[in-house]
Amino acid sequence: MRQRSTPQELPREGTISALHPTVRDPTRLTVKVDGRAVGTLSQKLIADLNLAVKDPWTPELADSLAGALLYDKAFRAATRRLARRAMSAGMVSDKLRELGHDPEVREAVMQRLDELGLIDDTAYAQMLIRETQRAKPAGPMLLRQKLMQKKVDRSLIDRLVAEATADPDDQRAAARQLVEKKLPSLARFDAATRKRRLYGQLARRGFTSDVISDAMAGIEDKDRQ
Repeated sequence: MRQRSTPQELPREGTISALHPTVRDPTRLTVKVDGRAVGTLSQKLIADLNLAVKDPWTPELADSLAGALLYDKAFRAATRRLARRAMSAGMVSDKLRELGHDPEVREAVMQRLDELGLIDDTAYAQMLIRETQRAKPAGPMLLRQKLMQKKVDRSLIDRLVAEATADPDDQRAAARQLVEKKLPSLARFDAATRKRRLYGQLARRGFTSDVISDAMAGIEDKDRQ
């Protein structure tokens, strides 16, 4: 929403003449000073600033409102994006930076989003791991890459990827599943080419060298038959 006033335009003195609920969202109030609209904020921010009709408008209140307007704009930008799709804390913070919000404002917004439970990097990362594995078999390196691209904290990545790929039997079975799926389309190639292409497929899906070796050993056995 476009602000009616920028911090530089705020009056420095006067009297708060009205705190009107907006038509679109009654939980947001337009602040008026001597009949002039100077900004619109949530009821919580109005309460935090302790604004009341007929109170004197001071330079200190003008500065506080200016900061609240910047915070409100960033907070609303973040929540709009989170309403459309899940995002990690790092993704939200990067988006706010791209939009030109100062570090102090970004930090305050991120803290509030966390307090409200609107960002949960553990749940987000676990969801991304499940979706990646459900789409195609995937090893730890690919999962790590996907999470890093989504700006998930590295220590969290280490823990969740380790948990998701802890069972070596599951990893070997996933790699063999991918091999079995790809083999029919490679039947026209010689054995060396098949192995090279399958190795590349397994590597791109993030499997470790040990798991790839096990899967390729099965291919070698079939080629000898």
